[in-house]
Amino acid sequence: MKITEKSDVYSYGVVVLEVLTGKQPIDPTIPDGLHVVDWVRQKRGGIEVLDPSLRSRSESEIEEMMQALGIALLCVNSSPDERPTMKDVSAMLKEIKHEREEYAKVDVLLKGSPANNDHSQGNKKSSNGVFGTSSSAAAMAKQNLYPKSNNTSFSVSSLLYSSSSNAKMGFK
Repeated sequence: MKITEKSDVYSYGVVVLEVLTGKQPIDPTIPDGLHVVDWVRQKRGGIEVLDPSLRSRSESEIEEMMQALGIALLCVNSSPDERPTMKDVSAMLKEIKHEREEYAKVDVLLKGSPANNDHSQGNKKSSNGVFGTSSSAAAMAKQNLYPKSNNTSFSVSSLLYSSSSNAKMGFK
């Protein structure tokens, strides 16, 4: 019940969940009076938690939203020590943006035209092999693979290839 950097990270995670789910922290549409955090955990962060108005977006945009959802789940970890720093959150979000930019460059090189909602983008790997359709930050968060890091070179790729057993997401 003390305001700390880690409590701010938790609050940020809740805000991201609100944006992605379209639900308030205590929402009358969530069954059993669950908090949005517990509801998303119960649903294991699946695509069905996304706001229905977002689910009609392109596959690549949905993949990015699911990666952001995974980052949000890291932020709302029940153990404050296991939550990322905001610096790490920022780096992970920038990595998602970087991946999108890399996809656009590949499309331009392969097709000779800018990428416009290419539904196959979610199946491509970047030059460093970080993301495919199922290798998202959301999937990794569900597998409890968040490494502790305070350095500036942290990226989602370190999330994907970590074997850390320190993180516990508290899925039920």
